[in-house]
Amino acid sequence: MKEKPRFVLFFTEQALQLYIKYILAKTMDDYPKTHNSRVLFQILSQFDSKAVEFYDEHSDVLDLIEESYITARYIGKEYSIKSAKRAIDVLKKFKEVFKKWLD
Repeated sequence: MKEKPRFVLFFTEQALQLYIKYILAKTMDDYPKTHNSRVLFQILSQFDSKAVEFYDEHSDVLDLIEESYITARYIGKEYSIKSAKRAIDVLKKFKEVFKKWLD
């Protein structure tokens, strides 16, 4: 984390995206082919009302995570360790809130 916090954000975004797509695949037998977290949370809200609240509460970090997915791959932008820690905290909270879907 100390050397390359951008990769922490990048992999956090991938993990979050895959968790949501896993839940959607379980409930819909498929998932949307998008990387847009807002869209994924909107679809998830059809199955779990906590999705909208979670997105609204953490939208600043979720937006940063989504931005990092692109910039870490193509631009090489660096992020702070504080941002990386916040991203991991949001991912952990997601796993707690949506635990019933991930078991």
